[in-house]
Amino acid sequence: MQPLQRSYAVTEERIQAMLSKGSLSSLYDPAKVAELENSEELTGKELKKLENFQNNKPVYDAIIEALNNSIDDKIYLSVKEFMPVLTKILSTATTDKKLLDKIADGLSVMDKSAEIQRDKKGNIIYDKETKDTEIVKFDESIEDYMAREVLPHVPDAQWFFEEDLSKKSPVIRTGAEIPFTRYFYKYQQPKPSEELEQRFMELEKSVSERIARLFG
Repeated sequence: MQPLQRSYAVTEERIQAMLSKGSLSSLYDPAKVAELENSEELTGKELKKLENFQNNKPVYDAIIEALNNSIDDKIYLSVKEFMPVLTKILSTATTDKKLLDKIADGLSVMDKSAEIQRDKKGNIIYDKETKDTEIVKFDESIEDYMAREVLPHVPDAQWFFEEDLSKKSPVIRTGAEIPFTRYFYKYQQPKPSEELEQRFMELEKSVSERIARLFG
């Protein structure tokens, strides 16, 4: 993964991206509401979910309206700089910190010119959206693999070994890959196009003759 570096802005494009990303879906989800309202029969759980969505609709609308009324081209390269601005914009709509964080994340894009974000202990926070998976040979060190295959292309990438056998449901990442195709596939030369064309013509002639006999 790469360090978390994001720029923030309240633009029409980013508002739409935030909605598409589902940053407000826990508050109100128009598609889910439509689905529930059009269902012939709802369970008790679904009825409660629909009721919660309907109750949250005014807050959802207020957030969208406040953002649309505050559209600006200004780009913020630090979440610390942007959050007070966003909090002020949405002060009459919501003060929920978790929701504000989701909205801020939805209004952000990866930007290598932005400040590298760190946790309270000063450790670099890594961007989960840049997560990728690599298959490394068992007898090769991850550092050597990174130096050869990854770092030349993404210099600030950092690897994380996610295997954890101590968990109640162990996370296992070490295993074996058996590429059957690579070892057992035998190439067969395709038939020449002329031969295929001849075969097609013979089949076409045969079908025509049968149709003629059928209706003759």
